[in-house]
Parts: sequence; structure tokens; C-alpha cells
Amino acid sequence: MTSPQPSEAPRGRGGRQRLPRRRVTVAEVTAVTPRLVRVRAEGDLTGWTADGPGAHLKVFVPGPDGGNVMRTYTVRHFDADGGELTVEFGIHADGPATRWASAASPGDTLEISGQARGGFFPRAGTSRIVILGDHCALPAIATILESLPDGIRAEAVIEIVGLEDRIDLDGPVGADITWTAESGRPGGQLVAFAEDLTFSDESTEVWVGCEAGVMREIRRHLLANGAQLPSAPPVAGAPALHARAYWKLNTANHSDHDTGEDD
Repeated sequence: MTSPQPSEAPRGRGGRQRLPRRRVTVAEVTAVTPRLVRVRAEGDLTGWTADGPGAHLKVFVPGPDGGNVMRTYTVRHFDADGGELTVEFGIHADGPATRWASAASPGDTLEISGQARGGFFPRAGTSRIVILGDHCALPAIATILESLPDGIRAEAVIEIVGLEDRIDLDGPVGADITWTAESGRPGGQLVAFAEDLTFSDESTEVWVGCEAGVMREIRRHLLANGAQLPSAPPVAGAPALHARAYWKLNTANHSDHDTGEDD
């Protein structure tokens, strides 16, 4: 399978050069839960990059008008040597990407962006990781937990539509995983948990991935109560806060650049 020619790469935000898309072929489709479909694809991924745990890429699938539609997903697994890429599609709404994933079978093709971005890399010396996320962030949460070494105290609270959507998660020894089913407004239980969080002098980082409005509510609360953005120098007892919106209520294809900084 041949790679696209780099001379055709378009410009991204701020004139940033985007690497050309890659076409990959579906090798395996697995229904992980009633609302999560795993697609393993193969192709020429020479030089393709995935920027760490939780990194996201653009996926291009056929749309209703005959053209392609673009959506953002997490890199669930990437094997550069084997030319394999795994993406998990949440089946939560009747959109073109979820329709495609629900009907996908081996031999189907899709295109992906030239690289993945936005991985999560804890600071050296971090001893505690707190993760707050919803069903759309579940693949990212899984990859982050898998990447953490033993010795880090990991806590995760994951709000899913129904408890039948729980999956097996690997993480550091002693990781504390709390599953909660959506009740009332989406993300409400994540907000309640964030409001109860306490921090000591240990080096802590908080990762938040959920609906845009909920992310902002959690972000405002934590920043008002001593958290700091990861770009600031570390301060004892002040957790570093990483926040990202994975979707926005009543909005299709919400920006993957939304970290709440315009709040």
C-alpha cells in the first residue's frame, strides 16, 4: 500500500504544515461493549507518529453526501513496525463516524491524519494521578492508565452511560478505578467528585476529559482551589491540571483543541 505524497500536505491552523493523510484497511472489528466498537486497521504507517498516551488523530470516513467527514478519535494502540493502528469508536449518537464503525468489516478502508497529537506525559516526580472522564474519553483513559508505572498512585472516576459499558483496565498496582453510570445531566457525577477532591503536598496531576461545559466547570473549580496549569512551575500542594473537551452538547465535531482556556 502506498503512502500519499507529502507535496500535497495542506496547511493547518496558523499556517502549520499538516502531514498527508494515510489510507488504511480494516483488518478486524470487535464489539467491546454495547457502545464501544474497536477497529484494528493495517497499512503503510512508515513515519507515522503517535504523540504518547491519549493522543488523538483525525479519522475520515464516508459521509451521507458521498464525500468524507472528519472526526477526532484516540489512538488506542499503534504498532509502527507491524503497520497496525487501533481506534475505538463510541456508539453514542447517530453520526456518520458511528454509523460507519457500526457497519465496518474487514476490507473496508478509511483515511487517517498524518500524525496524532496531544499525548499526556506526567512530570518527572509525579506521585499521584487523578483522572476524571466520561464515555467519550474512555479510550484515552485506558491508554493513560496502561502507561503509568507501578509506584504512581492512580485514581480514576469514569462516568459511562450504563455499567454494561465497563471494560477491563490495566494500570499501576493498586490503581483505584471507580465506575459510575450517568444519572441526570451528563458529567454531573464528575463535577461532584471534583468538588470533593483534596490535595496534600505530594506531587499530583489531574487529567480531565469530558463534555465541554462539564470540563469548564471542573476546571474553574480546581483552579479556584489551588490547581495550576501544567505550564506553570510546580508548587507543592498545587496539582497540575490537564483538561480537554471530548465533545460538546448539541454540537457535532467539536474542536479537539478545546482545553477551556477561553473560559
